Amino acid sequence: MTGDFNGINVLSEQWSLVLAALPYGIGIIDETGDIVYVNPACLDIMSQSVSRMIGQKIDNFLPCGVIFKELLPSRKSFSYSNSSPNGGMMTIEILPVGAEPEVRGAVLLARDDRDLKTVKEQLQWAMDKVKYLEQKLKEEKESGWNSGRMKSESLEQKIIRSIKPGKTFEKFIGMSQKVLDLLAVAAKAAKVQSTVLICGKSGTGKELVAEGIHQASSRAQEAFVRINCAAIPEALIESEMFGHEKGAFTGAVKRKIGKFEQAHQGTIFLDEIAEMEPSMQTKLLRVLQNGCFERVGGEETIRVDVRIIAATNREMEQMVKTGQFREDLYYRLNVIPIQLPSLNERKEDIPLLVDHFLKKFCHEFGKQSIGIKKAAMDVLVSYDWPGNVRELQNIMERMVALTDSSYIEMEDIPDCCYCKEKLEISADAGNIYGAIMQGELFSLAEYEKHIIKAALEKHGSYTAAGKALGITHKTVAAKAQKYGIDK
Repeated sequence: MTGDFNGINVLSEQWSLVLAALPYGIGIIDETGDIVYVNPACLDIMSQSVSRMIGQKIDNFLPCGVIFKELLPSRKSFSYSNSSPNGGMMTIEILPVGAEPEVRGAVLLARDDRDLKTVKEQLQWAMDKVKYLEQKLKEEKESGWNSGRMKSESLEQKIIRSIKPGKTFEKFIGMSQKVLDLLAVAAKAAKVQSTVLICGKSGTGKELVAEGIHQASSRAQEAFVRINCAAIPEALIESEMFGHEKGAFTGAVKRKIGKFEQAHQGTIFLDEIAEMEPSMQTKLLRVLQNGCFERVGGEETIRVDVRIIAATNREMEQMVKTGQFREDLYYRLNVIPIQLPSLNERKEDIPLLVDHFLKKFCHEFGKQSIGIKKAAMDVLVSYDWPGNVRELQNIMERMVALTDSSYIEMEDIPDCCYCKEKLEISADAGNIYGAIMQGELFSLAEYEKHIIKAALEKHGSYTAAGKALGITHKTVAAKAQKYGIDK
């Protein structure tokens, strides 16, 4: 930590990921005494909600007569103990921090019958991790201007390195390298008028990228028109795209303006372009070549100025080889290709997406902020997500809608997300059962004694052993004392 709490905003996502993973209560207080951050463990220990802590004065949580601003100049830590809601003792410690000669705020440590030394060590680890990330970002920025490196880079690599995505791509959630690379290419594509072909599996966010390119382009004030080529019947797609004249066919009772005319001077997004029939591929090629077409049943040649962005979840090159898609049209569309990774190729982005959808659906459903337990997050990260981000969004909406708790637990997650894990657990349970039946049976207390002893030997602490066994650390300690087991 640099001591400047304004710097937290720069590394907010790294801080959130690092501090939220800690099992100890951590809070951050600015120099005015406002609580600006608390991790889930802190809320749990102090039995508070986010709204009752974030933005509140720390003085509201200090003993009577203790004032935060009077603690800062001394640069000394202050701690006090109180009864915790679970019946034990809770200790709160305030640690002023900041670069000399100023104190710019403080860190709050909350513990519930835990070793404060361990908490401090974990906090120091988190601080060191953020410093490391900050230094790495600095080094990568400096190395980007290294002339020796630039000589060996391809044109695409230079584009990726030289451009930063703007705010128009904020809807595309992700910080993985693959996401940053594709958004860098998209941002560069927005500055020119070339045709873009976005490829990726269903649910990866192709329309979000297309819309971001339009919003970042010089055409942002004009129309962004969408066409799903797979959703329109073959008999109607020409009329839908180019319009028709009155009387052109049965039911054409008046002139209709097509999507291409609606998109004049703007952008047209052709989703599922690979599903377009060969006859329409030929007509689309003409529009790409000279910007001209005629309405169905009309003779007037209409000229339009349209930027085309196409998208597909199919293997276009293979379709060209088999004759399913025109080769000349493919090359006209594939001027700037953008490949979107599947969600299982960027699993480091899943916690960011989960957090985004939790906030989104809590707001939509009028619920207070809901968190997620680490075990539940681990299940979501380990799942393969064949439906990609769309599937994750649907599952998050379901869990937020149905839960009555302030946290998403493992039991809230649909079976499909961890069926493999359940099968592995069932197999392990079967092996354990088989091993027991092959040998001599002992009393339940004897089994319990050996399980507690094994857990303590493997994990080294009451807290860690309790988590592994699914019981509280107090229960582990009581059982260890009962059976005379040394930790």
